[in-house]
Amino acid sequence: MAELPRPKALVVYFSRSGTTRLLAEGIARAMHADVEELKEQRSRRGLLGWLRSGYEGTYALSSETLPIEHDLSAYDLIFIGSPTWNKGLSSPVRGFLKQHHSDLPRVALFATCQGNGAANVIEQMSQLLPEPPLATLAMLERHVKRHYAGQVGELVEAALCSLERVHSAR
Repeated sequence: MAELPRPKALVVYFSRSGTTRLLAEGIARAMHADVEELKEQRSRRGLLGWLRSGYEGTYALSSETLPIEHDLSAYDLIFIGSPTWNKGLSSPVRGFLKQHHSDLPRVALFATCQGNGAANVIEQMSQLLPEPPLATLAMLERHVKRHYAGQVGELVEAALCSLERVHSAR
């Protein structure tokens, strides 16, 4: 049986502290994917940025991101990543998912956190998608900073296998 060509992939993420960025870059390298960092008009630096982020995560608020550079329809698979803000989905990723809901049929999700709540973030992201995610990964910050290659490999493999099942079912 001939192997399917590697799908065209995009990694979309928001990162306030850099942890989610580190994981997103690892996924992008593993998939040879393009990368789209979600950006906002206002800064989230410092104590006020941290407090605002926690508040928005707690109350499931959305924030508007700057326009993205990549055309989502040009990709076979999109990985979407978010940090955990007070056990909730980050407001920029929530806003992105709400805005681009209909453009996201084949998605894999990843979330990072310092303590707990990443699984909750994955669930919140899943609820904002038109279809269930092909694969998910929830990681603690300390694991991302030490060794994440194995988990990234598992996420990529699970997403590719699920995508292949979707294609063969057609």
